[in-house]
Amino acid sequence: MRVLLAEDEPDIQLITRMALEDAGCTVVAVSDGQAAIVAAQSQPFDVVLLDVMMPRVDGFTACARLHEDARTCHLPVIFLTAKSQQLEVQHGIAIGARGYIVKPFDVFTLATRISAILGQ
Repeated sequence: MRVLLAEDEPDIQLITRMALEDAGCTVVAVSDGQAAIVAAQSQPFDVVLLDVMMPRVDGFTACARLHEDARTCHLPVIFLTAKSQQLEVQHGIAIGARGYIVKPFDVFTLATRISAILGQ
């Protein structure tokens, strides 16, 4: 599975990338929502993992923009974030996210959870 990971915290980005790579995924990591949009428009991915709180373009805005663009509207988005209030989760789903994984998460089951959300 090709994963686009948008996470601005270097330690979380590293741990997440390593966990997914250990599970056999190919991961492209970026540090903000704008970079995620650009990467998704230029490379094929199976899923986009977005943090909500990022510089330049936040995850909610990035998700909305991905779903408005004909080149990326088919990409499933999963939020991977500490923003866990019910209204935030509902907003994420309402703008097109397929799922929501709350930090902290279990790195050993992350790939399995992503696959379950994607129905694989």
